[in-house]
Amino acid sequence: MSQGRKEDALKELQRAAKVNKRSVPGDLQEKVLINVQTSPNRKNMMDIFRVSYLRKLTLIMAFNWFAATFLFYGLSLNIGSFGLNIYLTQLIFGFIEIPANFAGLTLIQRFGRRICEAGFLVFGGASCLVAIAVPKDLPAVVTVIAMLGKFAATAACSTAHVYTAELYPTDLRQSGVGLNSMFARLAGILSPLVRLLEVYHYSVPMVVYGIIPMAAGGFCLLLPETLNVELQEITVIKNTINGPLGDQCCTEGTDNKS
Repeated sequence: MSQGRKEDALKELQRAAKVNKRSVPGDLQEKVLINVQTSPNRKNMMDIFRVSYLRKLTLIMAFNWFAATFLFYGLSLNIGSFGLNIYLTQLIFGFIEIPANFAGLTLIQRFGRRICEAGFLVFGGASCLVAIAVPKDLPAVVTVIAMLGKFAATAACSTAHVYTAELYPTDLRQSGVGLNSMFARLAGILSPLVRLLEVYHYSVPMVVYGIIPMAAGGFCLLLPETLNVELQEITVIKNTINGPLGDQCCTEGTDNKS
């Protein structure tokens, strides 16, 4: 649709309806035609930074992806300092990702993407800060708290994939998700290096792993909710009437699903 391929879009829509043993409503076909006819030229990644609305959500979501991945690898690569057997801890940390993914994808369908993403990040960051206060002679307690942080980090990563794809319009969705994913890779590079801060104090790395996700969770509350909201199909850039010359805005074009 974003490339103006009207016939192909209708064929795919009809094929999907046939697979699901349903018929395509006439108003839906008309909507496809309208969207295709009004689609602008092909977009690229730079268009994300030209639209104020997309620029804002990109900065916030990039921070969210960075924080979630930063926390994930910070805990995963730090299992040797929790006090328990390293192999047992690794087994627990690997297994906890299974229920974390299921729980994350379930909760976002009930409570929404925004509040869940913010909650996972804040909870994961708080777990790192709480783990610092636990005496070192209680390794089991430290491991359990760190496991909860790994649970939250995994759920935050899963939620970020869903949430990011729903925030961007169709013609920029792939570019937006790819751009945010780049910041996650950056977090994976920097996260192990934070362990070097132990030379100043043993608690510094865990403090860093805790503060960054909590800050990202706070910024996440500035994003719009996408649960049960129709996805934006195209990006329309236009000058605002009352704004200064060159001021641009994005017409979201989202309506609640009936």
